[in-house]
Amino acid sequence: MATVVQSCRIAEDLAPLLARQARRKNLEVSTLSSLYLQEKALEEEYPGIGFRDAAGGREAFILGHRVAVWEVEDVHRETKSLDKTARHFRWPPSVVRCALAFARSFPEEVSAQRAAELGA
Repeated sequence: MATVVQSCRIAEDLAPLLARQARRKNLEVSTLSSLYLQEKALEEEYPGIGFRDAAGGREAFILGHRVAVWEVEDVHRETKSLDKTARHFRWPPSVVRCALAFARSFPEEVSAQRAAELGA
């Protein structure tokens, strides 16, 4: 993926926190900063979606739940219905809609997350 360089500043007292997190993940601070910025931008664009560490790296999931986006997509593929999928999870349809919109926008990433979790 092509990248561009963009600079930003953070509060001086937060720099050590970011450095500690980068060391724990064996990443450069700039790499971790880029990841955090990307994920925050996606969270703003897709309300209700968050990111966490998983078997295959970072994984998109439904905030407030332990369900990954790929799992929502799998249930929807079986039910073929937004309402049935929402009832399955006992969520409002808007949560399912957001997960499916994310999955449509990032099919390769969601597919890779599914494969990593299922060992496929």
